[in-house]
Amino acid sequence: MSSEPQGARPNRDPLDLRALIETIPALVICVLANGAAEFANRAWQEYTGRSLDELSGWGWKLSIHPDDVGRVFDPSSAILPGTSSETEARLRCADGGYRWFSVRKALSAWRNETGAPSLRTLIACEDIDDRKQSQDELRASEEKYRLVVETATDAVICVDEGGVIQFANSATLRVFGRRPEQLLGQSLTILMPQSLKSPHESGFAHYLATGEKHLNWKSVEMRGLRSNGEEFPAEISIGEANQKGQRIFTGFIRDISDKKKAEEERERLRRAQADLAHFSRISTMGQLTASLAHEIKQPIAAAVTNARACMRWLAREEPDLEEARETISRLIRDVTRASEIINRIGTFFRRGDLRREPVDVNALILEMMELLDSEAARYSVSVRGELASGLPEVMADRVGLQQVLMNLILNGIEATQSMEGGELIVRSSRNQEGCLVISVTDTGVGLQPDQAHRIFDAFYTTKREGTGMGLAVSRSIIESHGGHLCAVANSGPGATFQFTLPVDTAGGSAA
Repeated sequence: MSSEPQGARPNRDPLDLRALIETIPALVICVLANGAAEFANRAWQEYTGRSLDELSGWGWKLSIHPDDVGRVFDPSSAILPGTSSETEARLRCADGGYRWFSVRKALSAWRNETGAPSLRTLIACEDIDDRKQSQDELRASEEKYRLVVETATDAVICVDEGGVIQFANSATLRVFGRRPEQLLGQSLTILMPQSLKSPHESGFAHYLATGEKHLNWKSVEMRGLRSNGEEFPAEISIGEANQKGQRIFTGFIRDISDKKKAEEERERLRRAQADLAHFSRISTMGQLTASLAHEIKQPIAAAVTNARACMRWLAREEPDLEEARETISRLIRDVTRASEIINRIGTFFRRGDLRREPVDVNALILEMMELLDSEAARYSVSVRGELASGLPEVMADRVGLQQVLMNLILNGIEATQSMEGGELIVRSSRNQEGCLVISVTDTGVGLQPDQAHRIFDAFYTTKREGTGMGLAVSRSIIESHGGHLCAVANSGPGATFQFTLPVDTAGGSAA
């Protein structure tokens, strides 16, 4: 009879399973209780590049990374017979490199050929290096994004479909005055003024039910609520993702209080600049009262003369209709000219916001030369233009450029009026950078060495009755267009005032 206890499994040497073990793709090795290898399958030998003789005894440990040997086989932490455990370790391949493996160990009790109990550990290793590398890359990526989110200046908040906050970064303390841990588990409405809570809840429920958004998710301005009850303007962008079958909504919230204050300050300064420019125009037009009156009187007087002549042609016993028709044509021309002058002056006087539009600079120069022709004739100053052809239009404020040209031409006329044979030349061209260059050159009294820079200072003037604002406002207008205004003394008599205007190549066309 058998000496084995009833019901016990027969004592079969594990090496009887060699044929089975050789067929599996895993790396398998059998280790005795003293740590010596008794068997290694073909997969282990091929991977490590070591023969069975080289692996037998203690040689198998050379195939395991020195830092991982203890995890693979540690007699002091042996598992119980009939149980198994799992760990991870790096195995050295034939080319000398290491790859990560999942290591499963099973301890079995056997009786050797003498019938004495024997313990053997069967170690099976599965290559997980690619998977582990992907996991490491994923963890590194998650860590990178976590650092980005945590160091972001914008508050980042994630909520679930119930509107409950699941994540908040550290910027919530700066933006809302609440630490992230204070927000977890709270409703998102805790960060909203009372007036927005109900619209948010109804809009969010409508989106979950229909997929229709009640606001722009890419960027929308709303009001936020700080922990102290203070409301503030915020810019919010929203994203949606699916995480383990659950919809998660992420909000990126930026406090734009400083931006709003800066915009309000820029608007205040812009309006102040517009008011100052308007005041400067009124002052300039006041100086032109006599010339403008003469400019308007001329076409009106001519219209009256033509009207009387027409009456005479029609009052004859046989009315001369042809002559009357020609006289009426002249009358219409004169009235139209007077109307154009008045409209031009009205536009110049009008107070309003700056408006950028395509402007033909050459046409604008000719317009201002015509308007100031009487003023130049009054002081016997010859004004002519040397305008380059084919210049592109610029996106500019027409009234602003009118004001600059009027200031420069008037200054040139005043500087030249006491000079015999005074001349003023207005030129237009284009420089190597592609900018338009407009200059006004006079043959007047010129500039003193200390005046070239000071004349653009507010309230500085060389005129007896000047306000000292014309050139300061002109420079401000040109700089608001991205250009530059300067003055230089001529090599001969007089001075040249010159300004540049950048060309919008996308919208500019040849004039």
